[in-house]
Amino acid sequence: MKAVVDPNLCSGHARCNATAPEVFQLDELGYAALASGGDATIAPEHEEAARDGALACPERAITLIGPTTTPQIRETKAKP
Repeated sequence: MKAVVDPNLCSGHARCNATAPEVFQLDELGYAALASGGDATIAPEHEEAARDGALACPERAITLIGPTTTPQIRETKAKP
């Protein structure tokens, strides 16, 4: 899974950081950035936190892309 933060949509609410500080940090102006230093790849153990952080964004400035690698999430998606 990868994460992308759209700087044009981010308003600096910092809810992503409050929800998932291991995935999202704030830049010097208080806008969302990836805690991985710009690497958009989310470690498998942080995928759930990335989802929670993205959902916490009122501006929907965070997009998650690609398949997950966390087995419990694959099971959830497979169920109707």
